[in-house]
Amino acid sequence: MSYESRHRIADQPGAFVTPVLPRPSLGRRLAATLELWRERTQARRHLAAMDARSLRDAGISPAAAAYESGRSFWQPLGPLR
Repeated sequence: MSYESRHRIADQPGAFVTPVLPRPSLGRRLAATLELWRERTQARRHLAAMDARSLRDAGISPAAAAYESGRSFWQPLGPLR
């Protein structure tokens, strides 16, 4: 048994303290949200442009691709398989 294993973690000060990070500014949060929405729109456009063979190779049914590509940009991407 080593010396270090004899000490309990709970006895150490600050062992379970979660650091408080500053909240991003409103502008940064807005920019991140807009970027996420742009990525979702782009992913759905690419999905809609895929042909049946490419969808089959990726393991995605054409019905799932059509449903997902028709969703709004603010809705998260769902499972395609």
